[in-house]
Amino acid sequence: MSQEEKFFLEGPRSRKKEFFFTIEVLFEFIKGFRAFHFVGPCVTVFGSARFDEDHIYYKTAREIGKRLTEIGFTVMTGGGPGIME
Repeated sequence: MSQEEKFFLEGPRSRKKEFFFTIEVLFEFIKGFRAFHFVGPCVTVFGSARFDEDHIYYKTAREIGKRLTEIGFTVMTGGGPGIME
C-alpha cells in the first residue's frame, strides 16, 4: 500500500491539512486541463482488463476507436490492460 493510500485511510485530518490537500488536488486538475487544452474533441475509453485481443468486446472497442479517429476525435484510453489499451 502506498504512503498516499495509508494517509487517506487513516481517517479525517485537521481542517488545515484537508484544505491544503484540496488545494493540491485543484492544482492537479489545472495541470491536466492545461495538458489537454489543445487536444480538441476527445473521447475517453474505459473497459475491462479481463478481455484479451481475441474477445469480441476488445475487437469492437478497437473498431469504435478507429471510427472515432476517422471522424476527427482524439481517443484517450483508460491506460490499463485489456480493452483500455
